[in-house]
Amino acid sequence: MVPEVPRKVTSADFALLPCGPGTVPQACVLVMAGGKRVLFGTPSGTVQGLTETDLRNLDAVMLFSLRGEDIEGLDDIRNASWRAGHETPLRVSGPVGTSAVLSAINKAYETSDAFTFVEQSPPGGFNAAVLQPLPGERDTKTRVFNTGDLVVTHLVNDKEQVGYWVDYNGVRVVIEPCGMTQASHFSDPARLTLSCEGADLSWPVTDVVFVPLVAPKKAAESP
Repeated sequence: MVPEVPRKVTSADFALLPCGPGTVPQACVLVMAGGKRVLFGTPSGTVQGLTETDLRNLDAVMLFSLRGEDIEGLDDIRNASWRAGHETPLRVSGPVGTSAVLSAINKAYETSDAFTFVEQSPPGGFNAAVLQPLPGERDTKTRVFNTGDLVVTHLVNDKEQVGYWVDYNGVRVVIEPCGMTQASHFSDPARLTLSCEGADLSWPVTDVVFVPLVAPKKAAESP
């Protein structure tokens, strides 16, 4: 994990943060909006790009697919967030099969969890170690995360890839993996689309990107 550093992102901001160089070239971004943290993508190396604060305060994880390259870092995120002080089960959304994958990961770490619980006593207790599926994995389009001001909708294509609409206070960002266009194609106008080459922002995300929450002022018309 990287050392704690000031990120200049306030609880009122809508920002996209890189997951770190260790995840390149796979799709991965940390969205901060309204004081919430939602991680999109868990390729290998993701945990090295997140701070203790990020891990402790993760609100949810969104998977782009169940392919190896997209979930190789999920177990690391699970274990590191628990040790960092995450106090509830970590909620995860993805395509059909996500619940089975989460159950298998939880099962695989039962013995390790017991040792961690005894030796380190994470604040959340033993139950906070588990990954918990968000509802809607069998739906091709559904809201999977909703705090009122922050709403995440997932869309699944016929290849079981998942793209997302991320709406914060009426402003939308579309996030989708390479090889998928449905999330951007069927979206209402978005302030920003994060996808492959040709989008407003393409993978990998290398710098913090602040999403404007106020529409830009129109230039004054000439008399």
